[in-house]
Amino acid sequence: MSKSDVDLDDVEQLAEIDASGMLGVLERFPEQLREALEIGRSEVGLPEAGGISSAVVLGMGGSGISGAAVAAPSAHEIKVPVLTVNGYRLPALVDENSLVFAVSYSGNTEETLACVDQALSRNARLVAVTSGGRLAEIAAERDLPLFKVPVGYQPRAALGYLFIPILASLERMGLISGMVRKVSAAADMLEERSREYSVRTPLDDNPTKRLASDLVGYLPVIYGSEGPLAVAAMRWKTQFNENSKVPAFYHWFPELNHNETVGWQHLEEIGSKCHLIVLREKPEQSRIRKRIEITMDLIKDSVGHITQVCARGDNPIEVLLDLIYFGDFTSVYLALALGQDPTPVTRIEELKRRLAADPG
Repeated sequence: MSKSDVDLDDVEQLAEIDASGMLGVLERFPEQLREALEIGRSEVGLPEAGGISSAVVLGMGGSGISGAAVAAPSAHEIKVPVLTVNGYRLPALVDENSLVFAVSYSGNTEETLACVDQALSRNARLVAVTSGGRLAEIAAERDLPLFKVPVGYQPRAALGYLFIPILASLERMGLISGMVRKVSAAADMLEERSREYSVRTPLDDNPTKRLASDLVGYLPVIYGSEGPLAVAAMRWKTQFNENSKVPAFYHWFPELNHNETVGWQHLEEIGSKCHLIVLREKPEQSRIRKRIEITMDLIKDSVGHITQVCARGDNPIEVLLDLIYFGDFTSVYLALALGQDPTPVTRIEELKRRLAADPG
């Protein structure tokens, strides 16, 4: 496999490649979490909580993962089901008893705006999370609760701003408890990770640089397990896509044992170019642990490499954010190792341009 000509310990070289400053944004992520908590706890008026039967999060891409980031760590505590909608159509169950969070960093995501129109027509209890755009205009016109987040970020780099206000809102409305405290503790934890993963920390002491270096020339495949680790695996996949500009795939235990485990049997040449990353946690449910160990043994000769990354954290929100942070840094270092500025997403912008030119 090819190796990079980029020295991941050459701070000046990396700064030249990272022309848009994604590494700096990442290093400030703990601060973003704290700012997002303040936004979520601000004086924004929220809908009446009585009678709410479901919470629905609308969003796409970097904004859309906010729904999964809310649902997974709160699944065993929240008093109503949390649904995510990543598309143009609302499910039939959304009605006046649904609490709907419309999340669009730009405020102009056409799929989300289409669902906002449907939610308004059904008298759903709508809350907007955006930096501006048409969504902010609708919120002003309809006198809807609006969490205005800072401008100037790529949506995928604004994850804290996009999902933390939702968690804070759910807590303020009495649908969940303890999340604000857990997010605050997670921000403190990630301060330590920020130093560990920093561009100034040499590769030998920096696990995200080491993994990125090992991924050069390989196709990342990320496995999590049900709950927060599956969401983290999805985030890793999309960050490899957008930051590193490489294909990547993800799945989760135990579901993957009912299909994908068999899928490594042929196409050996392709499999040999895959680097499997298995996300784990401690403690681990015993049956999940056994499934992971057996699966790795079954497919170890069908992939090029297997790396295990174990989450650190004392609760589901810390576990989720810890793994997301590790993956975000890894994807950016992989981009830099490939000589690629991680920030621009030219093909997405071209897609939007062509769609706008043909609104029919």
